[in-house]
Amino acid sequence: MFKLACPSCGAEVAFRSATSAIAVCEYCRSTLLREADAVRDVGKMSAVLEDYSPLRIGVSGVYSGRAFGVIGRIQLRYDAGFWNEWYIGFDDGSAGWLSDASGQYAVTLDAGLADDAPPFKQLVPGGQYRHDGVVYIAADLRSARCSGGEGELPFRVGAGWEATVADYRQTHRFLTLDYSDGFPPRRYAGKAVSLADLKCQLLREPDEIARSAGHLKGAAEALACPACGASIAWSPGVAEQLHCPACGVRSAVSGGTAEALDGARRAARVATTLALGDTASFDKERWQIIGLLRCREQGGTEEWTEYLLYSPQAGFLWLVESDAGWDKVRVLDNWPESVSASAVRLDGAAFTRMQAYGAEVIYAAGAFNWRVKVGDKVSITDYRSPRGTLTSEQSKAELGWSLAQRVPASTVDGWFGKSGKLAAAAALGGPAPGKSDAPDRAALRPLAWVFTVLVLLTNVPIAVMGGLYSWVLILLAIGVLWLPVFTDWVDG
Repeated sequence: MFKLACPSCGAEVAFRSATSAIAVCEYCRSTLLREADAVRDVGKMSAVLEDYSPLRIGVSGVYSGRAFGVIGRIQLRYDAGFWNEWYIGFDDGSAGWLSDASGQYAVTLDAGLADDAPPFKQLVPGGQYRHDGVVYIAADLRSARCSGGEGELPFRVGAGWEATVADYRQTHRFLTLDYSDGFPPRRYAGKAVSLADLKCQLLREPDEIARSAGHLKGAAEALACPACGASIAWSPGVAEQLHCPACGVRSAVSGGTAEALDGARRAARVATTLALGDTASFDKERWQIIGLLRCREQGGTEEWTEYLLYSPQAGFLWLVESDAGWDKVRVLDNWPESVSASAVRLDGAAFTRMQAYGAEVIYAAGAFNWRVKVGDKVSITDYRSPRGTLTSEQSKAELGWSLAQRVPASTVDGWFGKSGKLAAAAALGGPAPGKSDAPDRAALRPLAWVFTVLVLLTNVPIAVMGGLYSWVLILLAIGVLWLPVFTDWVDG
């Protein structure tokens, strides 16, 4: 370890790794460039925005049998969001990177220059790249700028420094082609991991994250919409893109205030079964709905609602409501091992291709950990097996896989403490989410028949003795039962 006094403020600065080229003074934010046994102040480094990540400098762990410590961080921002790259130093003196994006993690190590890589502009999501006998699939293509940094880093970064990277996946394997220094790109290879896999120690606790997330100091829990003034619930550090549920304006959060990204527009509020802020308990975690999307099949009429749930411990999860029922959806860290025109294999199980279609966002409300807006389109392909529905979702810059598992309405009821309302609506053939709250006339027909039979069984014997007046009352009662079936329901 190499220690010295910061030439700007005098505070002690330590270089823990021999591979570190710069260190950022935690007191005055000066960027110190290491030159032999001295350092030179090369300017100020922007502070990172504290987010939901449980990682921090000082966290330790184990990767592939080798102990490491987190010694630095770069925060990278692009048009749809941001992510963290944590610089890690191993006990044997080597170093690597721990990528941290929306609760998904990967460790990669320097694997040399990729002389066989194509130019970045030729890459497309789903494209292939072969390395060390493994065919990887392009998952994410991004150009981002460094918005802040801390601790030690292996190269000089600062305001305006840009990273151009392509991430690839194959099962649990992870590979990055880094074009930031030009062509050919530098190659980093490793695998997708969880913090449990890494046996991480000294992670930030949920209450510590809640106190610091969202700002350099302090936090906020509600913001005023810059267009209409309505209060928008916000999870600091979890999301930077907000959609006002009252007027639909999309805003970006910076320093505890919201700045409108869209022109002021009045959007019709969409009725949904669950609401922003609703909380649920399942999978040993406490979840909260922080965002919701209403989507429609392109060129079709089918619609569904996607609820974004967040837990400080477990990260993000989707709950999808459609005419077919409820599905719990997790974005996959481990990708399929093979994909063909008719099937996909994941963890040894076969999924049969069912349908391919386009989806479009037609409504958004709440907070999201990436940029989303009305009109966004993706291409979707569904595959089915007894394990659930495996889905690939592709946009111009990204390809992802998720696994959906059907959940009974009664189970969702219990998660959210809705006292049987969701199960009752499902049993009655309730309305599709986002449609009118009025009952479906076709669904009411069986109920009308049941009650008609009951009226006749209980009243016919009385009518036989009571004459014409009794028969008239029975017919009127039956008419009232069938009125909702044959007439439009008017919401009072």
